[in-house]
Amino acid sequence: MSTLKEFFKESDTQLGVFYPKHYLIAVFPDFKTAQEAVARLRLTGFAEDEAIAVAGADVLELTKEETGPGSFLMQAVSRFFATEQVTHDSDVHLAERGAAFVAVHCPVAKTKDEAWKVIEAQGPLAARYYANDGIEHLAGDFDTN
Repeated sequence: MSTLKEFFKESDTQLGVFYPKHYLIAVFPDFKTAQEAVARLRLTGFAEDEAIAVAGADVLELTKEETGPGSFLMQAVSRFFATEQVTHDSDVHLAERGAAFVAVHCPVAKTKDEAWKVIEAQGPLAARYYANDGIEHLAGDFDTN
């Protein structure tokens, strides 16, 4: 099982599509930069079980774990409507090229804002927050470019 899947406190999918509700996910060019972002989060008070850095290989492993007929169908629908699966496809593309990821559990808006302030300063390639009512694109995604 991927380290990232074990890290998520809630389900990492919704209707068969990658959707780790209440998490800020940021993409960095390499693992060292992702680790630095997590170190800065720790300095501002985020606990070990609230923020993690993982190499792109972990995201690829997580993607393999989330396969099945139902997932495949919902992922295709999501791609057609250019919703959640499009961002996940972009993450997979970046992971295959060595990008690393930071996940931060942010159950409330205040926590998300605090985490984003730290992560934004590190210059992520992309970042988004998975809220109850949709994805908030923070950087580098199709909605923020």
